[in-house]
Amino acid sequence: MRSPEAPSAEPLPGLDRASALPYHEQIYRLLLDLIVSGRLAPGEKLLQEKEYASRLGVSLAPVRQAILALAKDGYVTRTRGRGTYVRETKVGAEIQLLSSFTATLSATGLPVAMRVLSAETVPADERLSAALGVAEGAELFRLRRVAYLSGEPVVLLSASLPAALFPGLAEADLEGSLYGLLERRYGTVMTSARNVIEVVRALPEHAGHLQVPVGEALLRVEAVTLDQNGTPVEFSQVLYQADRFRFEIESHPRHGVGFRPAPTTPPDGTTP
Repeated sequence: MRSPEAPSAEPLPGLDRASALPYHEQIYRLLLDLIVSGRLAPGEKLLQEKEYASRLGVSLAPVRQAILALAKDGYVTRTRGRGTYVRETKVGAEIQLLSSFTATLSATGLPVAMRVLSAETVPADERLSAALGVAEGAELFRLRRVAYLSGEPVVLLSASLPAALFPGLAEADLEGSLYGLLERRYGTVMTSARNVIEVVRALPEHAGHLQVPVGEALLRVEAVTLDQNGTPVEFSQVLYQADRFRFEIESHPRHGVGFRPAPTTPPDGTTP
């Protein structure tokens, strides 16, 4: 099997020199066909632009234009210093907002990993004090993590919980399901949440962890989560790579509206 880091040497058909279709559009279609057919697999590296130009007998300009168009349309991703890669397959399972994030990502069948960035005690500011119903300055346990799918960072998670409710939480294994840990160790069951969803731009600290450009559009979900007693026990902020998730809204006459992130439609238009 070819390593994803090794550029694909997939044979290219020639361009139609007599066609009225511009070279950059023909190159776009040639590469798109390789991606859609699977001959260029998700995560696979493309050749350098000059190599495509040499093989096709054209200048760099139409090759560059074609690859930029593929990136704009979501088929490839360009990383400074590494090259251009076929974009990974979209997440193929629904992910419930109020559930174990780790468990629901694992249900996609893709390799999942969670890395802890920080686990610390901080004083509650005015906003968190109001959200969690604790005194301003009260100790909160703040956990920041990055979730990976197939080795790619796709979600940045932050959770703040009243430290008095969860003694010793910092010493626990925090790379698995946080909600599962809270239920097993403290008997706390998350039962409802108030969510606010909006598009934000990646700040430098977000961009570094998610490996996206500063200013990239991210989907941010902020929530106050209640336990089985109706007590607010978590304020969370989750930043999703916007091109890897979409949000579906379900409404019910008696039960209101529910939100959940779900996969976007793959570039070939099929449903995952």
